[in-house]
Amino acid sequence: MDIRILFLKASEFISRAPPEDVLRHPDTSETVYISSLALLKMLRHGRAGVPMEVMGLMLGEFIDDYTVNVVDVFAMPQSGTGVSVEAVDPVYQTKMLDMLNRVCRTEMVVGWYHSHPGFGCWLSSVDVATQKSFEALSERAIAVVVDPIQSVKGKVVIDAFRTIGMQAMDIGFPEGAQKTFTPTEESRQTTSNLGHLVKHTIVEALHGLGRTYYSVTISFKPTPQEQKMLQCLHQMNWADGLTLDDYAEVAKRNHEKMLEMIKLIKLYTKEVANEEMEKDMKSKDEVEVNKVGRMDPKRRLEDTAQSMMTENIVHEMAGLINANAFQ
Repeated sequence: MDIRILFLKASEFISRAPPEDVLRHPDTSETVYISSLALLKMLRHGRAGVPMEVMGLMLGEFIDDYTVNVVDVFAMPQSGTGVSVEAVDPVYQTKMLDMLNRVCRTEMVVGWYHSHPGFGCWLSSVDVATQKSFEALSERAIAVVVDPIQSVKGKVVIDAFRTIGMQAMDIGFPEGAQKTFTPTEESRQTTSNLGHLVKHTIVEALHGLGRTYYSVTISFKPTPQEQKMLQCLHQMNWADGLTLDDYAEVAKRNHEKMLEMIKLIKLYTKEVANEEMEKDMKSKDEVEVNKVGRMDPKRRLEDTAQSMMTENIVHEMAGLINANAFQ
């Protein structure tokens, strides 16, 4: 009997066997919790590397079979593009982990992150190969992709992935025939986190989402302590009002605003003259329609003058207070 027929019979028998109690499937109900500190570091690192891709390592721990906690990240000196990437420097990684241990940051590496500036969150073939090298060290390693260009205030474009193992079904194929690759394990069908998963586009599906890698739920809700810390990050106090700008810079801004006001006065004078000429030829509604989509020189002139007066009054008052306080 042909060996291919025997292989098909064996696979059919295995598929009819009762399910095992211990499932070795990629668990899509897993959640990755990212701290606010780690998220800020990833976004700042990704923004600083535009237009190149940057990467780094994530530190944390595996809480249980369904939870990965990321508490901190650190940047790696590698950069790349969508088709090429530099190799991870093991010497730098070892030295960085040693220095983190000295400051009581004893968490282990749970995965890596990299940026896709402007073209969404997905894994290229190079990224999949890099992720497989991380999964060779830890099966639950996570690959996080962040887009610093599409991310705006209140909405971060980020996603986490893990690869699906592939093996070559080359038993019984004649020499020179094309081998087919199939996943060694199917993803478990879960519904608990479907509403929390990022809605993916056709571009991500074309790059192998669901075939070579799958998405993992991400949560980065800050704790009450982190919310207080972030609210105090750029909070102003009374001392900020007494800070004096450089007099040369203030004079330069005043000069620029005066030149802008001269241009606006000329535009406003021209607009008033045109309205006087067209007052008898056009109705009031037609004149208002002609102003739609155009800059209003009168309003712009008022705003510029108000801004310049406010800035100079505050600057002069702060200068007088400082002069009297340090006499």
